[in-house]
Amino acid sequence: MQERESRPTSAPDAIVIGGGLGGLLSAAQLLQRNKRVIVLERLPHCGGRFTAKTFQGVQVSTGAVHMVPFGSSGVLAGMLRRLRVPHRFFDADVFGSFHVHGQQYRARGLLGVFKFLGPRQFFWFTRVGYLMFFRPLPARESHLPFDLWLQRHIDVKRNPQLVAFFERISRFALSLELSQVSAAEVVRTTKNMLRYGAPAIVDGGCAALTGQLERHISQQGGEIRLSCEVLQILQDEGHVTGVRVRDKLSGKEEVLVAPLVVSDIGPRATNALLDNRKITQAEVLKSKAAKEEEADLALHEAVGLKVHVLSDVSLIPHKGIMYCLDTQRIAGIVQPTNSDPRLAPPGKHLIISHQVIQSNNVEEERALALADLRRLFGEAFDKHCQVLTMGTYRGEWPVNRLAQGEDVLPVTSTPGLYLVGDAVKPSGYLMVEGVAQSVNQFLDLLDLVDQEQGAVRSKTFSARTHRSRNVTSPPSRLNAIRWLWKAPGNSGKI
Repeated sequence: MQERESRPTSAPDAIVIGGGLGGLLSAAQLLQRNKRVIVLERLPHCGGRFTAKTFQGVQVSTGAVHMVPFGSSGVLAGMLRRLRVPHRFFDADVFGSFHVHGQQYRARGLLGVFKFLGPRQFFWFTRVGYLMFFRPLPARESHLPFDLWLQRHIDVKRNPQLVAFFERISRFALSLELSQVSAAEVVRTTKNMLRYGAPAIVDGGCAALTGQLERHISQQGGEIRLSCEVLQILQDEGHVTGVRVRDKLSGKEEVLVAPLVVSDIGPRATNALLDNRKITQAEVLKSKAAKEEEADLALHEAVGLKVHVLSDVSLIPHKGIMYCLDTQRIAGIVQPTNSDPRLAPPGKHLIISHQVIQSNNVEEERALALADLRRLFGEAFDKHCQVLTMGTYRGEWPVNRLAQGEDVLPVTSTPGLYLVGDAVKPSGYLMVEGVAQSVNQFLDLLDLVDQEQGAVRSKTFSARTHRSRNVTSPPSRLNAIRWLWKAPGNSGKI
């Protein structure tokens, strides 16, 4: 208590560990509440897996494919508008295209899948749609893995393209096999995807958006320290009191005092810092390979492999996702230069593929990805395409630090310490939409604490009177109807 009372007036009200999207959004929101905020990022740049590096004139993303799942109508877009952070999203103009039977079928809306499913499989497609969206999911089915749920309702052997349809969407959107995600989570996530609207490409790519957030934080008086490694999260009598940090350039160590710490580095790394230790990528991969994981290392994350390709010609004729139903590994591909040509040199196209890593042999996974690209595009791939990068996302740098549906809550057992990010996604919210909604959850918890503290003084607080002010609800279910014939969004307006 004496340490808190004697701290200098310039001391921060909140410390944010990690300058990824979740950390930057948290800092911006706290600044809007007139709090003094310091963001600590161990890398020499912010953005985490939602930024990009320029390579041969191409915006090569560090994780995301320059895409926002719910587009201009989503949670992230809504938060950016409330913060008044400049941004622009180009929504998809199709539900998607589907590479199957050796060719690409473009589906402007959901009804377009009839082109490759045919009458019989389309009937079962509508049947599954009815079970997912119009019939309450029975309690006995909600926890079933989605592949088993699907087996209960269709003949999977007679409907191979329909099964591949769900399988590839799960692999691309969630980086999970159907056996790794529950039926309830698939239903909630799919409902949200249809209610919010079409996915979108970020104008200028991921780096443009995180750059705008960095500038906004600085303009609002926040401090961002790069190449600053957090060594320990400090506690006193069970309450967080600050952090111990080291400047990676000078080697200088320092203690920063604050009553509120927000961590965007995942529960595993956060718990390690509470114990005055650090989790490394090598340690996690070695532990997994040996299958001798400690309790806090036994986390089920989503893993994947992404390929950046530069092409002389356009290979995908729309602004959405091409799902690959007849490949060995690649689940989906986007061509973001259809929305923003500046992501590649003039006259060139950026193509990004994504797949789930299904084995421990990374070299084999890469070889299968290249084989799939040649199978998909034929001679055009060898004649017009150049592979720029092939990146794997696993260990302490996975697609998601916790798999969809297995996320933890923002509140921790240490008062004053909160979690945000891709391990804290609320049910039904995926990728960066889940990250943004995790920040909303954290803000609601902060409001609740403030109300309880005020009530101790006034003795008028009742938990029943507390209402969520930040977590956003999805739009009307009627919005999903538009998906039957078109992709809802701003593609026709911009």
